[in-house]
Amino acid sequence: MPLLIPLMAVCSIIAFAVQSLFCFKAKRFAVKLIPVYISAVLALFFALMYFGAFGQWSAGLLGNGQELVAGFFLIILGCGFIGDIVAWALWFACAKMKNKGA
Repeated sequence: MPLLIPLMAVCSIIAFAVQSLFCFKAKRFAVKLIPVYISAVLALFFALMYFGAFGQWSAGLLGNGQELVAGFFLIILGCGFIGDIVAWALWFACAKMKNKGA
């Protein structure tokens, strides 16, 4: 568990950096959404994995292994979504400030 908190912070920072790069450098709106698309597909994959769509396997005493692994990755991915949201908020604020000055 002590490793989970720093891993969540690193994932959020990486997602923020990647999404900020796409938001500020890309011209087309669909291109700016590429990190969001990737995160959404991964979230769908892990949700399906959690519910056993790809088969169930035992982790011994812990029970269903796919639920444990998918839940762990969904928590990490959720922190990535937080980084995406913060990057979009920053881009939106900068765009409003730029339009207000023009």
